[in-house]
Amino acid sequence: MEALIDFVFQTLLGELIVVVVGVLFANFIRNRWDEWRFGGWRVIVTDGAQSLVDRVVSAHKAKEVLGESADLSVFLKGIVSPYAHLRCDLVDEGVQLGLLKVDHKRRRFMIDLRKNPAQNPQQPRTSVTL
Repeated sequence: MEALIDFVFQTLLGELIVVVVGVLFANFIRNRWDEWRFGGWRVIVTDGAQSLVDRVVSAHKAKEVLGESADLSVFLKGIVSPYAHLRCDLVDEGVQLGLLKVDHKRRRFMIDLRKNPAQNPQQPRTSVTL
């Protein structure tokens, strides 16, 4: 009976070690793959010729925002918010206006605040009080 318990214990322990090592190895390979594929992205915010922000984007965040345009819009607006209020949809209208340029080859999100449209005088200012 004792030999059976030892056999089961050794087998389970061996399988557990194989599974843990396999998961760690797969996780390592996946992280390296993501770093190779999505690493090196930068956000550059300029106001004409003046550079305001030049920030590195992590591979995890780049993978997230490149996969979903809504996430890209929120992410970039968060970076721009201390410097300007964007008056258009950054991903759709911003690309057409030249406000946002996404350079996949050089891995850059470039935002030029001089291309930000002026506020429409017809549009009333709204304020929310809580």
